[in-house]
Amino acid sequence: MTDPLSTKRIEDLWEFSEDEIRRGIRDRRSPSKEYDLTKTMRGDPPQTLLYAVLCSIYEGNDTQSTLYKHLDSMFVVRLGRMTISPVDIDVAIQHGSNEGLIVQANGRLSLSLKGLDLLRVARMHLLHEGFWMRRFLTERNAVIASAVVLVTLVLVKLWVGFGISSHAMVTDGFENLTDLIVVGIIALSLKYEKDRIGAIAIMVFMLVSGTLLGFNAFISLLSPEVITTSYWGYLVTIVSIVMNLGMIWYKTLVGRMTGNLALISDAKEDGTHIRIGCGVLVGLLFAEVGIHVVDSIVAILIALVVVWEGIEALRELLEAGDNLSVDTIHLAASDQYDDLITHWILSKLARSPSTEEELTKRFLKGVNLGYRYFDVHAVIGFKDLEKKGLSKHIQIAKRSGLVSQYEDVLTITNNGLILFYEQRVNEMRSVKRRFSKTRSRWLAAGYAIFGWTALLLLLFFGESIYLWLVSLLHALVGMG
Repeated sequence: MTDPLSTKRIEDLWEFSEDEIRRGIRDRRSPSKEYDLTKTMRGDPPQTLLYAVLCSIYEGNDTQSTLYKHLDSMFVVRLGRMTISPVDIDVAIQHGSNEGLIVQANGRLSLSLKGLDLLRVARMHLLHEGFWMRRFLTERNAVIASAVVLVTLVLVKLWVGFGISSHAMVTDGFENLTDLIVVGIIALSLKYEKDRIGAIAIMVFMLVSGTLLGFNAFISLLSPEVITTSYWGYLVTIVSIVMNLGMIWYKTLVGRMTGNLALISDAKEDGTHIRIGCGVLVGLLFAEVGIHVVDSIVAILIALVVVWEGIEALRELLEAGDNLSVDTIHLAASDQYDDLITHWILSKLARSPSTEEELTKRFLKGVNLGYRYFDVHAVIGFKDLEKKGLSKHIQIAKRSGLVSQYEDVLTITNNGLILFYEQRVNEMRSVKRRFSKTRSRWLAAGYAIFGWTALLLLLFFGESIYLWLVSLLHALVGMG
């Protein structure tokens, strides 16, 4: 729904064909080469408030007061700004005027020819990104990516683990091997649309694997083996941690967007490998000074944590009953999405008290507007946001002491104001970094040279650097 003053809709501005959207604009510059899109807008269109202001002006909101009202409640995930105040809009207008995109005359705002051309390019760029995001963030791709990553990690960990006699690394390698069964469970749950059963099966599997991990570590504790430390042991472990972090993020995002419980459960189970990887690093560090038993002790502690989390997750799944959803399973990677809605609520209550009904109405309007302007970028990480509303998040905010309620009116508390200001500062820092990034070719070249130099040093001289650090460690231990 647009404002009464709006005479046009942004989706009717240009009728791009699917093929045009798929191919996108090869060159980010306009046909006339007058500007660079990301440099002019200070970032990708989905991350800039200026893009929303240009869309709004095109639709007929041609005064500052109508823009304030129109954009006040807009919800866009990739924008990263839950607070859109009149000052923010004024700044965006000034930015657009400085770049020659917006014309101000007699209290009215309009787009220049350059502004209209940039809006066309920006919208095509935004839709192009959204087109491929929809195809990349799918359940099928998540399952395939999981399988590829697991096979790679199994081969590398077992090869290096047996080579250096690290019980923790070998155990983690076999843990990754058994995780291929989990991938099979997810694939079956997708095929037969039984993701609830798949989620419970994965949590049970997590319990079993944690128990076996603890048992094997206990056996190893009784007769500890000498661990042969090496540069490759550290490298493989660190790469494994990074890859698992990436898969947790990917599966959490896809699971939330599709509402797939099995993917969310698998992302939680992947957290086990992060802990095991950290345990392997600890074991290797102690092995450097001849204390080999720590490797098994750490494995036992990790196994206890895995079993405990498996029991808690299974209990949450069973207690949820018919209310089971992707929000039921607590996962650190999901917190950022829930926090966005909480910050949106606090940003509105910081300006004036409101009822839950009024907040929900504004939120749904903001989601609708955000989706129209920003496509999938507005709701990435969420499914059926319009149906879920704000009730859950308001209840959590009240229990957390961020919001208080008197009769039907909700008010932000001092604790809520603290969190609001913290988030506001973070938002402004992000905007500052993006806006001050003038895309200097020299600066970009400097970063690129530094990155490639560091990578080449690690590839060709990593083992020498490792041996030097180990000798330094031994010298320090000897001095102690």
